[in-house]
Amino acid sequence: MKKLYSLFMVAVLMVFLVACNSEGSSGEGDKKLALLMADLGNPFFHVLRDAVKEQAESLGYEVIVYDGQNDASKQPSQVEDALQKGVSAIVINPGDEDSTANALKEAIAQGIPVVTVDRKVNIDGILSYLVTDNTKGGELTGEWLANKLPEGGNVVHIEGVMGTAPQRERGGGFLSVIDPAQNSDSKFTILDTVVGDFSMAPAEAAMSDLLAKHDDIDAVFAQNDTMAVGVVRAIETAGRDKDGIIVIGFDGAQEAYDLIEEGKMSVTAVQDFKFIGKEAVNYVDAFLKDGTKPEPEMLVDVYMSDSK
Repeated sequence: MKKLYSLFMVAVLMVFLVACNSEGSSGEGDKKLALLMADLGNPFFHVLRDAVKEQAESLGYEVIVYDGQNDASKQPSQVEDALQKGVSAIVINPGDEDSTANALKEAIAQGIPVVTVDRKVNIDGILSYLVTDNTKGGELTGEWLANKLPEGGNVVHIEGVMGTAPQRERGGGFLSVIDPAQNSDSKFTILDTVVGDFSMAPAEAAMSDLLAKHDDIDAVFAQNDTMAVGVVRAIETAGRDKDGIIVIGFDGAQEAYDLIEEGKMSVTAVQDFKFIGKEAVNYVDAFLKDGTKPEPEMLVDVYMSDSK
């Protein structure tokens, strides 16, 4: 009887130890964070990716990075893949505001905190929306140009992906200052508005067409620095680099600063992706630890820079 009792106790002890080991394997070492980026073909988004990875890894997360390649239709399956891999949290830079809605609803239903950065997703239950104050950035670019050319001039406006918040808000802020239809004090003329999809090649092609169409362009506002680089390339290719065309970008990317230093670009509106990436991780980590909820929407300040 004693022998049976001893065997029973050994069995109980083994079950206990296995249970303890199992609990340990789902703890700190197994935390996974999915980071879904809209387009890592844009070098400036690497700043956001690196900021998220650095902060998350410092807090013990394994970071799984997905690249939407500037195609919002790829992101829903990426969210589903992240859920299958058992992630604890999701930080997403969505390609647009609707494509990932259903997939993210499933994540939220599973209790997984979701923070969106740079762009919103139109669903309830997002832990926080953390973004640059794009409207203010657009206004600052307009005010900078108005101060640069107090007598006005002819302006080209190159927009990003249509329907996204950065496209609407940056353009809205800029036009509220520059477009005479919205500001009766403006002395500027909007010569043309084209779409560059926040990408270099489309912006370069569009600017090439505009240079062939107009010989009196004074300034170009590109809604991000990647498109501004395309604009500069088109100006050089057309042999119009002595025309004194003012090129304004948005992001604060290294490529923009390089062009500013070379005198090929004038200024950029700087958004703090390092701060945004770090804070997004802090938000989901605090929620997972004790249920702390951040503000549902956080606007991050922006400023103009013509040097680094």
